[in-house]
Amino acid sequence: MGLKPDHWISEMALKHGMIEPFAEGKTRDGVISYGVSSYGYDIRVANEFKIFQPEITAAKLSDMQRGYIAGLIDEQGHVGTAPATANGFQAARLAFMSPNRMLLESVRSVLGTGIIAEQILTRPHIHELLITRSADIQYILSQVFPYLTDKHGAAAAVLDHLKTTKSIVVDPKHFDPQSFIDFKDSECIIPPNSFALARTIEYFRIPRGVLTVCVGKSTYARCGIIVNVTPFEPEWEGFVTLEISNTTPLPAKIYAGEGIAQVLFFEADEECSISYADKKGKYQSQQEIVLPKL
Repeated sequence: MGLKPDHWISEMALKHGMIEPFAEGKTRDGVISYGVSSYGYDIRVANEFKIFQPEITAAKLSDMQRGYIAGLIDEQGHVGTAPATANGFQAARLAFMSPNRMLLESVRSVLGTGIIAEQILTRPHIHELLITRSADIQYILSQVFPYLTDKHGAAAAVLDHLKTTKSIVVDPKHFDPQSFIDFKDSECIIPPNSFALARTIEYFRIPRGVLTVCVGKSTYARCGIIVNVTPFEPEWEGFVTLEISNTTPLPAKIYAGEGIAQVLFFEADEECSISYADKKGKYQSQQEIVLPKL
């Protein structure tokens, strides 16, 4: 198996449509480089992103804070789901209910600005602190449940409803699309210790006797931003779904339209018996960012 050089990559792209659109040569001026290199091709990231729960990562509760909230829920009120709003808002709603409005104001102050869509509604003899964004509900439950003394009662009140809208665990076999926020712009901010999915500008058509390996660019890697892409199998085609992880404790910026990773092309000594197209792979001909499939 041999690593293919720049002139082979250019010929396969220009004559056989292996890479479209194809950036011949290396573009560097003022941008993170992309295009053909000596033994690879630097792909560009498009301006479409799916960001994994960006607001939640800002709301890191301490053990003391989680215990405080759990104590208020257990002793002074209860956890439950509230009905949809009059305007038809159907997302899951988590209600902290108590006859004491000041207690719920305290809960809100502990949660801070990281949790969004929160409000206090007052009805006769009862006050509700409502958390309406599914991702925020999931986060609060995952943080507070270990501290509840009445775990069974709280779970019965909430989880049956939430399981249709949000999983507390990231499950590759049952991945929840609501875990992501869709975002489109020339720059994307990935929250600390989170990640985003994106896609390439380039559409690939891999020859039958070729397998690719993709590695991140050093410009991003040296900033703690890691790009993960699985191999392009023989006769796979489509836009590439990229996973971009921010391993740092600070927000990280990604530049659309610029280089994000390098693809290396390896040609086998013999063609495979069954290609990705032959087995009708589940990610064949993908046109957009594609979430996990089983």
